[in-house]
Amino acid sequence: ILKYYNPDASGQENLDSTIQALEYAIKMNVDIINYSSGGPEPSLKEKRLFDLAEKKGILIVSAAGNNGENIDSYGKEFFPASYHHQNIITVGSHDKNFRPLNSSNFGRRSVDLFAPGKKILSTLPNDREGYLTGTSQATAFVSAIAANIAHRYKKTDPAFLKKKILKSVVRMKHLQEYCVTSGILNLKNSPKSASRELASNQ
Repeated sequence: ILKYYNPDASGQENLDSTIQALEYAIKMNVDIINYSSGGPEPSLKEKRLFDLAEKKGILIVSAAGNNGENIDSYGKEFFPASYHHQNIITVGSHDKNFRPLNSSNFGRRSVDLFAPGKKILSTLPNDREGYLTGTSQATAFVSAIAANIAHRYKKTDPAFLKKKILKSVVRMKHLQEYCVTSGILNLKNSPKSASRELASNQ
């Protein structure tokens, strides 16, 4: 876990911290980066790091953002999703009825799939628990599934992981104009389901 965001810092200070966190993760040769962050402005330094991550074979699971906008549209972009690197999976958030949250960004070309993002139970500072909503929460589900697939198949190639996740989505007609796959994350790829699958094959 790399803590880099400071709510009291300026946008530039937080961007500088983000760059440092990305540099460290890439230097450590991680397999998957969960990027529950982003913003409307591109950064040349950040893009170069994403170029490096792509070259090194690191999968980046990125939040689509919470502006409720179509990030395919010029002037509405959200980065890093809008860099369109092949090693990025961009995630929107849906509710318990599999409907996109009003706050979730979307895009037929820019968002790959949707995942649960409404009132997700999580840990909070000072030994607390609470519910959080947004694409950051949805992104973490996809990162977990990616890690599970990598463990199951002993393979961390971003193209392989991305294909496995996107090919297995549950397609929904009402998502056709909201994301690339028209689907939501398939939770059958969860650790519990994987355990059942492995047991049945033994």
